[in-house]
Amino acid sequence: MTNQMESEASQLLAIDFPESDSRGAPSRTRGAGSRGPCNPIIKEKSGVNLTAVMPQNNIGTTVSPNPTVYLYVPKSSKQKAEFAVYDWTNRVREPIYITNISLPQSAGIVKVNLPKNVALQPNNTYFWHFGIICNPYQRSLDYYINGWLKRTSLTPQTEAKLKQLEEKPLEQAKLYAESSVWSETITTLEKSRAAYPNAWKELLQSVGLGKIADSQIFDFSQEIQSDQR
Repeated sequence: MTNQMESEASQLLAIDFPESDSRGAPSRTRGAGSRGPCNPIIKEKSGVNLTAVMPQNNIGTTVSPNPTVYLYVPKSSKQKAEFAVYDWTNRVREPIYITNISLPQSAGIVKVNLPKNVALQPNNTYFWHFGIICNPYQRSLDYYINGWLKRTSLTPQTEAKLKQLEEKPLEQAKLYAESSVWSETITTLEKSRAAYPNAWKELLQSVGLGKIADSQIFDFSQEIQSDQR
């Protein structure tokens, strides 16, 4: 009965993220032909390489000052990665946030939560970098991907509707998607993934990432060591 109800609800509230024009953001996927000393060997069924779980234009729009970034990381023999965020709008060379992350022993989606003391400013664009550390003494060998975060805002009418839908995550996620706000769309559905697995799959399929929809999600936010600048 629960699966039937979830299926009916997701059909009524199909959550497809709209296509957006690229503004020159880097590719969200590390090229399958990439070579390097720690290029992960893609053996799992998905055959997916290091990938930002973002829309196809690789721009993560958000209304939060400290959003969550999702990345698909294939199985690798390496144990550490580095995640850094830079202020692209003001061209600040030093990262506003940098942290080391322990990689999972199996392939999966890794969550990187920006802490509350990291405040993305409204209407600003930020550049993020995620690199698997191949050799800590030769960081140019990192196996990496990059992407963008853009802090945007909602209309007062949309904010009012969201407050009315606090107990209805599917409807909230649909409203965020209709407003082209990626971060809150995926975060809302990830929190409700156990209850509404079909909605989660539909979202990832809508941005061409259906192959990783069944992947385990790893949250290492409690283990990381960070340095704010």
